[in-house]
Amino acid sequence: MQDSSCKLIVAAFTAVQVALIFLLGYTPYPDSNGYVLLAQQCLANGSPYPVTSLLSDYPFLWNVGAINSVALSLLATGSTVPLQLVYALMKGATAWLLFDLVRCLSGRRTAAIALLLYVAYPANYGEATSVLSEVPFIFFAMAATWMSVVRQWHAAAGVMLALGNWMRPFALVFIAAIIIFLKFRPRKCLPLLAGYLSVVLLIGTLSTMRTGLFLYQAKTGWMSLMQYSWDNSPASQQDTPDPMIIYNDTTLNVAQKDHRWKQMFLEWLPNHKADYVKQMPVKLAATYVSDNVNLCAFLDHKESRDYLYDELSMRTLKNQLPRLTPAQWLTLLNLFFYYLLLVGAVLSLRHFRRQTHLLSVAIIATGTLLLLLVGHGEARFHQPFMPFIIMLSAQYVAQVHEKKH
Repeated sequence: MQDSSCKLIVAAFTAVQVALIFLLGYTPYPDSNGYVLLAQQCLANGSPYPVTSLLSDYPFLWNVGAINSVALSLLATGSTVPLQLVYALMKGATAWLLFDLVRCLSGRRTAAIALLLYVAYPANYGEATSVLSEVPFIFFAMAATWMSVVRQWHAAAGVMLALGNWMRPFALVFIAAIIIFLKFRPRKCLPLLAGYLSVVLLIGTLSTMRTGLFLYQAKTGWMSLMQYSWDNSPASQQDTPDPMIIYNDTTLNVAQKDHRWKQMFLEWLPNHKADYVKQMPVKLAATYVSDNVNLCAFLDHKESRDYLYDELSMRTLKNQLPRLTPAQWLTLLNLFFYYLLLVGAVLSLRHFRRQTHLLSVAIIATGTLLLLLVGHGEARFHQPFMPFIIMLSAQYVAQVHEKKH
């Protein structure tokens, strides 16, 4: 497939992303709505997020870059649509970055297969109908990976990862994976780290000057980990207070609340090691069992639903089959496609090659391990891995094609 054909595919894919913003309307995911409310609060106070005077009112610090992006869009136009259009362009750019990255690692044929799988995958449509943080984070992470691997622009890659981390704190996974792929060479790894740390220091310093706290990313990790651990451990509920007692404590600012949750978890862990280990398979299953979330964009009457995800949940699909709505049929098709991608990714590892497989495996394995150790299970959490799962699956299709010929 020629570059011109691939560019046409990417352009068409991007155009569809833009069109869906207007055809499907806004998708009111709970997190997206939360970003909008916090952004409106920032505008009312004439301040970026987090607002200094509200540091003790916030239950936790959320995705700083994502919320400030929403605030900027609202400030400029009074609407989130301009930001959604930017996210649509980012989604299209991610498709091209995937193609060029695979072309560098595996050749043009595998790159074309990866691009076709990416644009054919139903879950890759409709994300720009909302303002969730996954689209910008994945774009910045893919841009950083492309810059470092394809162009050798390691310092610029570090900058991109810091911006991605500002949107959603998951960049350390990509830093670790890229360093592994670069064979720990200081000449390449040090500029990567320098670029990353320079932006972190800039964001943190500006925050310190404004709020008195060095805040450069979301602080939800310890709260989520402690709450999940407590909720899924019956013994914990007998000998450990509910972590939510800290949630509305207005005597603490967001950094102090985060520190308290960290302390609480470190005190909880020694007495509940078995529960902690038993929760890991459950987290793994919850992370990879489905990929239904993005299909909520195709639901009717989205704004009036009490629970947006219910109609497309695995349980509902099972109970209502075969009397499914169009959105449910699309979700079922997406699930079938998703499982094929997972199987293809696993099968590709039978012929492991460092150049073509290591990067994807390092990102998926490092990210999954991080979720098991200090995260909790949720289907959205595997989305940053999907380009690399598709990359591995494309490797398998290319392997089968080579054998046949």
